[in-house]
This record gives sequence, structure tokens and C-alpha cells, in this order.
Amino acid sequence: MNAPFNLFTRSTESNQNLPMLHSNNLFALGREIRIMHAGEEYRLRLTRNNRLILTK
Repeated sequence: MNAPFNLFTRSTESNQNLPMLHSNNLFALGREIRIMHAGEEYRLRLTRNNRLILTK
């Protein structure tokens, strides 16, 4: 993981015990973020209806 570990939590209830990143941490500075993945830029946007939209 390349992100600060204090942004992630682990659920003991889940069988998979996957790390969880809360959206309030992602959108702390605005309603849209850019994500770089495999050399491509994506945008994750929080809508007025509190939905997530991921676009390339």
C-alpha cells in the first residue's frame, strides 16, 4: 500500500478482512478527486445524490 496507513481501517467482522478507506477522507477537500492507475487518469466524483461516479 502506498497510502498513509492511518487513512485505512480494518473490519474484524468481514471474512476477507479487507482494508477500508472512508469516502469522507477521499472527499475532504472537494467533491471530485483524480486517481492515477496504470498510467491512466480517472476521476471519482461525488454527486448531489451522494452517489459515486468513476470516469476515465
